[in-house]
Amino acid sequence: MRTAVDFAAALLFLIGSILFFWKSLETVAIWFFVAGSFFFAAKPTLKLYREIRLARAGDYEDLAARERAPED
Repeated sequence: MRTAVDFAAALLFLIGSILFFWKSLETVAIWFFVAGSFFFAAKPTLKLYREIRLARAGDYEDLAARERAPED
């Protein structure tokens, strides 16, 4: 899921960057950047949600394993 969020954010920023080549599409480009920013903000939100869910379930081993694992 987090990989899909990263890909969506990158794609939206890429499209927004390309749209800035045309003055008439500047407003649309800005909205692509806003949407891409939303997806970048979603990634840590998803991680926090998962960690809270694991903690509430008492699954401390998975939480500890996530702390030892390198970030993707």
